[in-house]
Amino acid sequence: MKKLGAIFFVVFLLFVVIAFNSAWGQEKNLQVNKEVTAKIRAFDREFFKGFDVYPAGLQEAPTALLFDIKGGCKLPCRVSKTALSKEKMATAKVWGPPLSGEEIVSAIKRLDDQYKDPLWNITFEPRALNVVNVKGEVVGYVYTGINSVLMDRKKDGSVIVYPPVASTVR
Repeated sequence: MKKLGAIFFVVFLLFVVIAFNSAWGQEKNLQVNKEVTAKIRAFDREFFKGFDVYPAGLQEAPTALLFDIKGGCKLPCRVSKTALSKEKMATAKVWGPPLSGEEIVSAIKRLDDQYKDPLWNITFEPRALNVVNVKGEVVGYVYTGINSVLMDRKKDGSVIVYPPVASTVR
């Protein structure tokens, strides 16, 4: 009976460790990244060169910018239709086409202006949020002032990030 109790206790501890390990990995997903936020606000063009940047929302009023690390193909990158699953292609179409260097700067300025405009229901000052896959790797960032970003983290390490939507009604 003591042996059965000891086995039960060891199995219980194992489950606790696994549960806490999963929780620790989740903590970094969508965490504010102050260093990346500072680079984006400083319009660091060298930093931008390492990313494909996709806008969400209208060109005049983007709700978010998705910074996809170039070459990673973990987010909706634009390689070839055969390189991406149907699901990733569908998500890539939801975000706007990749922006050029000047378009990135302009989109950041417009997004920051929305935060200052009382007509927009933007809760937070725009900031960069880490996008972390199930393997614990940072695969990109979402720059937004909206308080929630929906995503689907796949077992293969890819992440589908759905564009946040802002409400202009208070």
